[in-house]
Amino acid sequence: MNTLVGVALLVDGSVAGLITQFWLWRRIPAPAAFALLAAAGIALGTGGLLVQDRAGPGDWALTLLVLGALTPLHGRLVFGSPGRSG
Repeated sequence: MNTLVGVALLVDGSVAGLITQFWLWRRIPAPAAFALLAAAGIALGTGGLLVQDRAGPGDWALTLLVLGALTPLHGRLVFGSPGRSG
């Protein structure tokens, strides 16, 4: 358990996700947008696990896999296709 690093990752992941989604989503190529959102999701998951007392290996594997995959999918479903239109 490393609370300071966990909270820092939660804040950084949140800020990175918000900047990517609300400012960069239509300004950068689609693969870069998806990669940035995946990294933000993984940072959020890592931060959440670091502030817990007993996170096991299964928690780590499942959390990072699920958030790394679902964060970009969620961004795509809510905000539409990334990248420049037309």
